[in-house]
Amino acid sequence: MKKVFAAALILTVMAGVCFADGVKHGQCWTVSELTELDKQDVAGGKGTLHGEFAFIRDNARDEDAIKEIGFMTLNHGAFIGLHRHSDNEDAYLILSGTGIFTDGEDNAYVVRPGDMTIARPGQWHGLANLSSEELVFLDIIAKNGAADLEAFKSNPTPQYFPADKLFDKNTEHAGGTGEGTLYGKFAFRREQATADQAIKEIGLMTLKPGDSIGLHKHDANEDTYIILAGTGTFTDGDGNEYIVGPQSVTIAVAGESHALKNTGTEDLVFIDLIAQNHAAKD
Repeated sequence: MKKVFAAALILTVMAGVCFADGVKHGQCWTVSELTELDKQDVAGGKGTLHGEFAFIRDNARDEDAIKEIGFMTLNHGAFIGLHRHSDNEDAYLILSGTGIFTDGEDNAYVVRPGDMTIARPGQWHGLANLSSEELVFLDIIAKNGAADLEAFKSNPTPQYFPADKLFDKNTEHAGGTGEGTLYGKFAFRREQATADQAIKEIGLMTLKPGDSIGLHKHDANEDTYIILAGTGTFTDGDGNEYIVGPQSVTIAVAGESHALKNTGTEDLVFIDLIAQNHAAKD
C-alpha cells in the first residue's frame, strides 16, 4: 500500500477492528487498525481483490448509511466484473495506478489517480487493471433503501468524474468554528443532490498547516474523512483526540460531532464523503 502515499502526493499537487454483527462501530481507525480481507473473482471477475477495511457491510447495522470503507488493490490482469447494486451506492476513488472503469452504458474510461466514479442503485459498473502496476482505490458503499429503480433507470446520473473536471469550492471557517480555509475539489456536492440519492457529496479536501474544521455534527447525514497525506488531529463526539495520517479513516453518523485539524507541517489531504440514509419504500 506504499503506492497510496505516492498517489496522495499526486493528489496534493492537483489541489484490529472487530466485525461484531450489529454492533456500533467507533469513529476513528488508524492504519494499524485496518483489517485485511481478500475476495476472489468478485462479481464474476478474475483474480484477487485485496482490501484493508475500517468496516465491512456484512456487519453494518441497519441504521448505518455508510456500510463499508476499504482501501482496495487489484494486481495486473485482475478485474471486478460488471455488476450492479439494487439498494446500495458504490463509489470507487482512484489513488494510484491505471485502470479501466466501465459504466452502466457500456462506456469504458481509463481511470487514473484523482478520478472518481459512482454507481447509483440499478447502475452497472466494473473495474479492471490492465497495467503493470497495482491499481489502488478507495471503495465506499452506502445504503439506499429508498431507491426507486425505475426512476433511476429513466433518469440516470453521471458515473465518471475525471480529476481534471472536478470543480473547486473552498470554505472559510469550516464547521462554523474552524480556522483558515478548507480547499475542496468536488465530483458533486450535497446542494445539488436529489432527495432519493444516498451519497450526497464526494470531495478531495486540503487543510493547510494550522487550519481546521471546527467541531460540528450533521442531523441527517453521515460524514467520513479518509486521510491520504499529511498529519492531523481528529476529535470525536466524546472529545477524544486521535493523531491521523495516511490511511486513517474517520466517520461521524447522524448526530455525532467531529472535527479535524492539520497539526503537521505539510498539507493534510483527505477524501470527504457524505451520505444520507433513507427509509425503505413500501
